[in-house]
Amino acid sequence: MILYLLQIFLWFAYGALHSVLANNRVKLFFEQKIGTVYRYYRLIYNVLAVVFLSGIIVYQFDLPEQPLWMFDWRVHVVGGVLKFGGLAIVVFAIAGYNVKEFSGLAFSPRDASAGSGTLKTDGLLHYVRHPIYTGTILFVWGLFLSDSLLRTMIMAACVTIYTLIGIYFEERKLLAEFGNAYRDYRRRVPMLLPKLW
Repeated sequence: MILYLLQIFLWFAYGALHSVLANNRVKLFFEQKIGTVYRYYRLIYNVLAVVFLSGIIVYQFDLPEQPLWMFDWRVHVVGGVLKFGGLAIVVFAIAGYNVKEFSGLAFSPRDASAGSGTLKTDGLLHYVRHPIYTGTILFVWGLFLSDSLLRTMIMAACVTIYTLIGIYFEERKLLAEFGNAYRDYRRRVPMLLPKLW
């Protein structure tokens, strides 16, 4: 049991670090402290995220394979559809951004005052406000349905909870940056699941 509690702790520690480093006040602090090196902040942030995420996944694969049910090909098929569908959504959503800026390979300074920047609402953002998170949630639950392991269910639950908390803070930042334009967008476009009517 302690192994799974540690897994939960690691996922939430990862989420907390991820959110803290994405906070505008924290970014402003580092911008003032490190000066011109700040242009690499997003790249360093992404590298740290990949390193820590890799460590959690390695730990998770060392956990015992404890299935929650016997193999059922129907559940496995649903898991595969969710897994690959979610992955496709994530890839398609990221492709809608400037990948160099998104990854931190290109620097794009933006302040966080109301009305700054341009609000992007095309592509998948026309249907949901957070398509990358939609794809991520579908992907992790697809993984769980594909292998039915306790460790994968814990991962999927932690990622889902962290994502919902992260959306709350991200939307506060987007409101600060885009003001009324984002308020109107939020009224029109659902958060994670597209309207089917």
